[in-house]
Amino acid sequence: MTDDEDPSQHTPPNEQSGVFGPIDAGALREIRDLFVEQEPLVQTASLDDPLNPQTLSIELSDGVGTASTARIDVRWSLTGNYAAHYTDNQDQNFRFDCHPKPDAPRRHFHPPPDAPSRPVEPSCITVSAVDLVTRAILQRWRYAYAHESFEGINDAENPP
Repeated sequence: MTDDEDPSQHTPPNEQSGVFGPIDAGALREIRDLFVEQEPLVQTASLDDPLNPQTLSIELSDGVGTASTARIDVRWSLTGNYAAHYTDNQDQNFRFDCHPKPDAPRRHFHPPPDAPSRPVEPSCITVSAVDLVTRAILQRWRYAYAHESFEGINDAENPP
């Protein structure tokens, strides 16, 4: 992996650990529980490996706009790095990330429709605690869902 690649782009976990840091299983479980508790459209929220999880996958029963299904994959490291990647059956994607990235803010947003690696925007999520970041991601997802559009999804302030 090069320094400018994103850790959330399906790179095997062992190749990411140098930049992203080791995965925080406790944080993934906390995020899972918050999603299940707070979001009624969650169908399943599961860890890829119960003993050594690398990714939390949250399946939603509906997506933004015309999407009928969606998923949010979350990674969280012991060093406070994270990646939350939304994708749906209409091939719409966005990500809220926090990790070192050359020529980009540590907290950055990969906009829809394809969440490109570059360019990125500064993220509207400025908090760092696991529960606050999770609630911010949920709030931004709910905003897009309610408006049936990704327009303004990264425009919230203090914290969303």
